Amino acid sequence: MPKVTGQYKSDLREKIIQAAIESFAQTGFDKTKMEDIAKRLGLSKGTIYLYFNSKEDLFLAICEHYVKVMRDQQHSAIFSKKEDLVLDSEHFYENFRRLEQGKDRVMLEMVVESSRNSRLKKGMYEHRLKVYDAVVEHLNRQIEKGFIKKGIDVNGLASAFVALYDGLTVSKMLGISEASNKKAWAAMVRAVMEGIGG
Repeated sequence: MPKVTGQYKSDLREKIIQAAIESFAQTGFDKTKMEDIAKRLGLSKGTIYLYFNSKEDLFLAICEHYVKVMRDQQHSAIFSKKEDLVLDSEHFYENFRRLEQGKDRVMLEMVVESSRNSRLKKGMYEHRLKVYDAVVEHLNRQIEKGFIKKGIDVNGLASAFVALYDGLTVSKMLGISEASNKKAWAAMVRAVMEGIGG
């Protein structure tokens, strides 16, 4: 029997998360069973339970996955002037939307599901705080670079950016085109940067 390495476990955990995202997006959190996720991967249900104790634990791992993807996108942004910051925010939006394709439905469904499930509600709340923290961290880096004025309410600005992104995600699900959403994102970032730019 081959030895199970830490890398193998990490890779399998990531595959389970991706399969759960696909399953939740396709049939919804409520209707998806752990067996469905296992089937998607050709694994036994018991194998899934070695990594996650419940669907809720699996969903919370998806939340962590989203935060990691967002942070990776933010850290990949390298620019040397304020104009690049505006352009980069447009690329961030495009790249994050591409990476999130189909997963946005999962997050929105979980918001609804959390109104009936206190454990998920707590997890969604903690997830939201991590998202805010990541955006605040990114904005503080821009202040250090001199791209944003010092003294700006970074927490309020982070909340506004997250709310705008969430609102555009809902708009997309209601049928508003991605081109219109991207245009709205770019217009808002440009207007904000003109007001707060260093």
